[in-house]
Amino acid sequence: MTDAEASARPAVVEQDDTAFLAEVGGRLCGSMDTDTAAACVAELASPVLAERAVVLLPSTRGRWAWWCHVLDGRSLRGKVRRLTPAVAPVLARAMFATQSTVRALPRPEVEAIPGMLRELLVGHPEIHAVPLVTNETPGVLILARSEPLSDVEQRVVREFAARAGAALDAAAVLGKQRAAIEGLESTLHPSELPAVPGCRMAALYRPASGPLQVGGDFYDVHPRSDGTLLFLLGDVCGNGPEAAALTGSIRHALSALHLVEREPQRLLDLVNQTLLATGRSRFASLVVGSLTSRGADSMRLAMGSGGHPSPLVLRRDGRVEEVIIPGMLVGVTANAKFGQEFVELRRGDVCLLYTDGISEARGGPSGDELYGEERLHDLLSSCAGEPIDAMLAKINSSVREWLGGNDHDDIALLAIQPY
Repeated sequence: MTDAEASARPAVVEQDDTAFLAEVGGRLCGSMDTDTAAACVAELASPVLAERAVVLLPSTRGRWAWWCHVLDGRSLRGKVRRLTPAVAPVLARAMFATQSTVRALPRPEVEAIPGMLRELLVGHPEIHAVPLVTNETPGVLILARSEPLSDVEQRVVREFAARAGAALDAAAVLGKQRAAIEGLESTLHPSELPAVPGCRMAALYRPASGPLQVGGDFYDVHPRSDGTLLFLLGDVCGNGPEAAALTGSIRHALSALHLVEREPQRLLDLVNQTLLATGRSRFASLVVGSLTSRGADSMRLAMGSGGHPSPLVLRRDGRVEEVIIPGMLVGVTANAKFGQEFVELRRGDVCLLYTDGISEARGGPSGDELYGEERLHDLLSSCAGEPIDAMLAKINSSVREWLGGNDHDDIALLAIQPY
């Protein structure tokens, strides 16, 4: 214990109890993970409740994680070997207690704590352990003081510990949710486009605003061993977690199905049957294509559609052709029919697949006008001769400007060009 700590005994003045606990609630409610919440609990407890405050939580591999705050403003953290109940019975009981009781920590238990944490505590004559009662993260608040706790201070400490435990609980739940979201995002986010000889590809993906950085729009490209490849772009009804989960089902189904079936029309039928078998009420629009090289500078695309906006072909001279492919939405009925068309691309031509997040973007002068297919056609025509990644960036910029800050649906673009 430093001289400054010895001369600055913490005390909770009774008339300030409400203000202090209100501040505690306000500060802790913003904690988004356990680390942040634990550090905040220690900082709030020192210097008001103790010269030094430590939050102790179970960690991995038989250790405790700790966060300490001291009067001079320093915040420290680390991990120590977990003490067994035989060595530290008071501390062990406090860790998993179901009520916030204030207990003095016996000197032998303090001496048994390993390393730096023992050095932070051992110089104080009064050391108390207070359970942080939680459902998710059991823990202990350790208060190192120069003088005993008064009855008033013990009551405030118990109330503080209850609020701290609730904050740690909430932070643990939020942490698990964030980890689940990150795992979902990493699984469902479009993968990097592969390098394909004789073919340039570019993609753009902008999910709607929300907790996930993935949504209902998706694309994929799967090269095959014979030099052909499967490409697809689709849009699940809605957005958010449920839509993202269904995009994963479709993508995973096609990544397996295309190994045994190559006709886009037949692949759409198989995906339709797969979605109906899940019993989900959501549906999707989808373009599935197979690319075959036709020698130097040219390729043939076979494309099937399930109720999706028509692919566009930009010819090297600036003409824009709409590839009209009849087809019903995927996942609605077992009797769905899907069409198929063929497109020849030569050097300088580009095939563009897009979702209706582009054409149905609302904004413009009135703030509620559709971006529309005609505007997209005109913009695409002006991009003749430009690199395809610049082309997608130009479309993205135009749609952003049109939205003018309005919310938007998921957006996905996939461009294919022979070279």
